[in-house]
Parts: sequence; C-alpha cells; structure tokens
Amino acid sequence: MSTLRFEVLKFSEESLWGALSNRHVSPAEVRTHDRARYIYRYLVNLKAETIVVETDYIDGDYLDDFASYYVKCFTDYNRNRKRLHFFKCSFLDDEDFLRKIHGHSNNEEESNLEINYLGFVVARPLPQAIVGRTILRTYESDNGRRNYACTRSYKANLFGLELTIPSLAFQEQDTVLAACATVSLWSCFQKTAELFGKSTPTPAAITRVATQAAHDGRPIPSHGLMTYEICAAIRHVELEPEVFTVRDSLPVVSLIYAYLRMGIPVILGVEIEGVGGHAITLTGYSISGQRKRPQEVAGSSTGINLVGLRLDAFFGHDDQIGPFSKLAIKPAAKFGEKVFPVCFESDWADRNTGRKLPLYPHVVIVPIYHKIRLTFLDVMEWLTGLNAVLKLVVPSSSIMEWDVDITPSNEYKKVLRESETVRTDVRRRILVTQMPRFIWRAKLTAGGVDVAELIFDATGISRSFPLHDIVWLREDFALRVKQIVESSQLEPLLVKFLTRQFLDFVKNSIRDQFSPPALFTSGDK
Repeated sequence: MSTLRFEVLKFSEESLWGALSNRHVSPAEVRTHDRARYIYRYLVNLKAETIVVETDYIDGDYLDDFASYYVKCFTDYNRNRKRLHFFKCSFLDDEDFLRKIHGHSNNEEESNLEINYLGFVVARPLPQAIVGRTILRTYESDNGRRNYACTRSYKANLFGLELTIPSLAFQEQDTVLAACATVSLWSCFQKTAELFGKSTPTPAAITRVATQAAHDGRPIPSHGLMTYEICAAIRHVELEPEVFTVRDSLPVVSLIYAYLRMGIPVILGVEIEGVGGHAITLTGYSISGQRKRPQEVAGSSTGINLVGLRLDAFFGHDDQIGPFSKLAIKPAAKFGEKVFPVCFESDWADRNTGRKLPLYPHVVIVPIYHKIRLTFLDVMEWLTGLNAVLKLVVPSSSIMEWDVDITPSNEYKKVLRESETVRTDVRRRILVTQMPRFIWRAKLTAGGVDVAELIFDATGISRSFPLHDIVWLREDFALRVKQIVESSQLEPLLVKFLTRQFLDFVKNSIRDQFSPPALFTSGDK
C-alpha cells in the first residue's frame, strides 16, 4: 500500500475483491460473498472506472460496534477500516489524483470530480460481514419510472476534498451486533433524522435499546428482533411506529407508496419460503403509466382503484442482498393457510436450484412523527364512501384512480404555487390559509384527467372530521357532482355513504369555488 495511505486502482472484479479483503477473508473468499458481488454488478451499471482506497479510515458506526464487542474478544480485530471510493472517471496516476483533490485543478475539474463520484463502501476488518457503511449513488430515474424518495445528501471528505452525494446509507448485518431488523432500522433512522429532526443511533445502540424489553435469549450476539422490539427502538428515537398487519384486503402496495412518496422509509417484514422471517427497508418505487395488476386486494372485490396498481416494483435496502435492490411486485398468492394481497420477488433464490423465492409480506412498520395521527387506512375509510358517490358521475368507460400520499403542507403549497390546473382564486385562497404541518393528499383522476383533490389534516383523528379542503380541478366535473349531491331524492343514500357533515362539506366546497361570478368568467381557470 502507498505510504500516503491511499491507492488508486482501475475498477475490476479483482481490484474490488482485493480492496474488500482483510486478513480474515481472502480475495477469493470475497468473490463468493453475495453482497460484494451485488455491489460489483451495481457499480458496473453505474459505469465505475476507478477505485480510490483509503487504507486507514475510522468509521463512527463500526467504532461503536468495536467498543461494544470486538475489543473484548481474544482474537485481535482491527479498529480501523478501509474506505473504497468509486468514480466513473480515470486518473492517470497517483500524482494526477493528488493534483485534482488538493486544489491544483481548476473549478471545472473539481466540479467534474463530484459529478463522477459514485460513492463509497467501508470495508470492515471482520471474518464475514465485510460490507460496512455504504453510500452509493442511485440509478437514473428512467424518465420518472424510478423514484428514490428516501434519499438524503451525504458528504464524503476525501483528503480535504468534500464530495456530496444523494443516497441512503446501507450496511450488511453483523450477526454479532445487528440482525436484519437492526440494520433496517439503522437505514430508516438515517432518513427520519433529516425529516423529523431525530437521532441516528448506531446498530449496536439500536440492538441494546430494542432488547431492553422482554427478549428470548441474550441481546448480544444478536439473533433478530421481534415486531414489538422494532417498535421499542422506533419509540426510543421519539417517533411512533405505525404497524399494519398484512391481510388479504389490505392495499399494501398503495399503503407503502403513500409513505414513501414523502420520503419516509418503510420497514417490510416478509416471510421467505424455506428461509423464514426477514426485514427490508423500502426506499423507493417504480411506477408505470399502465396498470400492472387488475386489483390490489385478494379475492373478488376490487375496492377503490389506487395508484398502487401502476407500481411494478419497490427498491429497498436488503442487508442480505444490497442497497436499492429491486423487489418486483407479483399478484396475490396463497402461502400455507394465508392469502396475501401481493407477494414480491427479488434476488433471493434457492441455492440448489436457482429458483426465485417468493417474499410474502406479513407486516408493514412505518416510523412516523408523533403528531401525525391520521393513518393511510383512516383516509381510505373517508374515501370509500365518496368513491361510491362519484361513480354516479364518472362514466363507466372512464377509469377512476386515487393517488394518496402524505406530505408537509409547506411542500404542498410550494407545488401549488406552480400549478396550472388550480384556478388562480382557489390557489391564492389556499396559499394564504393556515394549514396543519402535515396533510394527506388524495388526488382523483377520471379518464386520465385530474378532477379533484382532497386535503386531510394528518394531525387530526379519524373519529372527528379530518377533511380540511376539497380542491375541484375541473369545473365541468364539479358541476356534475353538484347535481348529484343536491338531489333531494338521493339525499338519504348520500348521507348513508358520506355522513351529513361530509355531504354538506362537499356541497359548500363546490358553491365556494364555483359561485355565479366565477362560472361566467372567461379568464383564469
């Protein structure tokens, strides 16, 4: 290794295996390591050309693990680690690299260096869990198909040069100090710390906190966390766990999407055929313009058509595979005695046959800000009755679709300011109106056209009346709804579906937005 404590290598399989190896694991053994192989394929797709190896790096997360366990072992484990930086550009030699990072290059060269920076992997000096804290750039959006909502900006200081990269931290589980649920939580907290201003504990700290409750066996070495222990760890960082048990009638895809859209990571607990329980941190989704499944729930009832029908995959940090790995969404399936609304397929495969193993969702856990009290299912209850009423307005040939997500109200107003589909007077009214910090937004599309948007107070409770506003995006649609809701003959049925308070709210929202002066104005839409 260089006396300058770095080495510049041409990116290849051999150079990656060598850089990840240590005195406990040879390059030949790294070659068979699943996470290392995944990272190699990932970096090939990102067009990596160069590895810069920091040979003497101290990582805070590993240092806590080291102090909690490894320093007390008889075997001598190194406290320092290597950090591997990846670039999609080449350097002529070590001197060329030093010149570019030490300020002897021009501004354009430094800017290109950051553009070409793909991230880093910290190599643990351990016998098995060699992939430590990993920050890698995501794939391109592919014209909006891929959405990596749960990323944040990380800064990597490479010998004085600060490089910024959007990503979400990943590491594989260290089976001594962290099982899959622990590293799932650790990745989640990386993002929730930014969203809600909370802490990001180390994996060892998460294990200690989670197992303070009743736990079968010793907490360290760790053999996994139960759902209630995951919830305990979430509460420790002053967030609340929203727990959704997956049943055949749960629109699980749209539920997950609703939280991911805001950037809230979701922990998905699955059962893998022949393997057992496993936890994955979902970080993004893939969405298409066409429906991928006829319905989101199992059985004959289609329920409300939701945007989840157009999702074909999630992306997640699976500590047994790698960062931003793809979970393809498959139709409803039965496993044992239970029917699942969907199942998933990823790189999990039978080691003997190579057959892809289905992942059956059992639980969805969302770490949420404690003042957000209204859940996705609460919103769905309010939409169900309205959806039945609006079917009387929308022609049977037109497909209705609800796009439901949670968002900070300030973000909503920021988007609203640029909107061309909301009338100017309505837009101004909403912008100057005080709103709760977090809102649920439910946008209705009919025949491919946005027609209405409901705003719910996410800090309210379902048993009250959490609806905050209705924004009618199409005047013709609103007037057709007006004819239905003001029909005296239909009133008993409408009250049954909506409740009196909801019905009156719908009526008043149309009257307020389309009063006679507005209806005959030919200017703003």
